[in-house]
Amino acid sequence: MRSKDKMWALYVPLAYSLDDEKKKTEEFEQEVWDYVIDEAAKIGINTIVLEINNGVVFHSHPEIASPKAWTQSKLKSELAKCRAKNIRVIPMMNFASPHDEWLCEHHRKLCTPEYYQVCNDIIKEAYEMFEHPEYIHIAMDEEDAKHVKRHELAVYRQGELYWHDLRFLIDCVKATGAKPWMWADPLFDHPEEYMKRFEPDEALLSPWYYNAFKKEHYIPVASREILITYYNEEEYKNMNIQYVEDDPFLVNFRNVALPLMEKGYKYVPCASVINRCDHNHMELLEYFKENAPDDQVVGFISAPWYPLNEVGKPHYELTFEKFREAIDINYK
Repeated sequence: MRSKDKMWALYVPLAYSLDDEKKKTEEFEQEVWDYVIDEAAKIGINTIVLEINNGVVFHSHPEIASPKAWTQSKLKSELAKCRAKNIRVIPMMNFASPHDEWLCEHHRKLCTPEYYQVCNDIIKEAYEMFEHPEYIHIAMDEEDAKHVKRHELAVYRQGELYWHDLRFLIDCVKATGAKPWMWADPLFDHPEEYMKRFEPDEALLSPWYYNAFKKEHYIPVASREILITYYNEEEYKNMNIQYVEDDPFLVNFRNVALPLMEKGYKYVPCASVINRCDHNHMELLEYFKENAPDDQVVGFISAPWYPLNEVGKPHYELTFEKFREAIDINYK
């Protein structure tokens, strides 16, 4: 499939989940947003996945909105700007329990009738706000004990309740006419259970991998103090991990990503500069271009994982450089 036939997507946070105190203080800057959409258009990005969370006012639940949330008229004008640059915008709302503090009081009502009503309401409203998008991204990553432990109220779903809620959210999106899109965690972490419950075409999946595939580019844990500290935390300290790519999460990715495509799942793999791996974009695109059925790779997405302000801007600049180079070499 030629470059022009693929989805080339960029993840952009209008409002992050509120689970990180640092991110709470980082303000959206209009100038950086304008820069990002201009540069995205120049390198051929045709899709922006905009994580809105509490960054847009929902008329059905105005209590969720942050003080500086976009009005719906502001959103409409920004969507028009993107459309004029041949970029469609897909809404993302992260409904995973480790990342849903943006739901404010409803975050603490997980799995109650009120919670389900709120989720359904805002998914329906997002579909209208974004002018009937092809997809709605529900995220649903990192639903586990590790990622809720920093919360004052540490709650996550597991077992049948997890599958019930995932089915509920997917069905809410489908009822609007949009296709559900989410991170591939539910499939990659629980493949047998996922395959029993969901047909391959029910949701578009984004497997995320931010490191190298080629062993000569693996990152030694000993090369950075932050990595030494991270891989000596309790869950890792007895694993003797020498390279970041030996992390069980990344090993699992390499073990399951391609075999699961044999079941018919369609991917938009996600790259990032966040782990400071200079080879990630190039090798991720190369990995799927060479090994995956082309018609099952809908496109690729890159996620800088930084806010839209001057602090984040260099990470968007680097993302554009790495993503463009990888596209040009693998798909032009």
